[in-house]
Amino acid sequence: MAAYFIAHGTLKDPKKMEEYVAKSGPIFAEHGGHFLTVGEVKTVLTGSHGHKRTAIFVFPDVASAEACYNSEAYRALWPLRHEAGDFDFIVMEEYGTAARKLHEDSDHAE
Repeated sequence: MAAYFIAHGTLKDPKKMEEYVAKSGPIFAEHGGHFLTVGEVKTVLTGSHGHKRTAIFVFPDVASAEACYNSEAYRALWPLRHEAGDFDFIVMEEYGTAARKLHEDSDHAE
């Protein structure tokens, strides 16, 4: 199943962020990941969300996303990432078609 690497972040240094993005993109690609979208958080409807931006990357599976994050090449960028901004990361596994149908059916069961 596809996995989504979701980065919630607050920018500290735009120039450092440009450098981080330029250097991290090829590392993500080496692990089968690619950029999907980035956007500014406009409204928190419930709960709390401490960041202004969210970026989403797609990987072939959870193992690929985790291998990318834990790779030596990506770990070498951690200091630069910390200079660029503050981040929280999650990896979400996509439901397959059958699992999605089962989930939707269970939401409507009485």
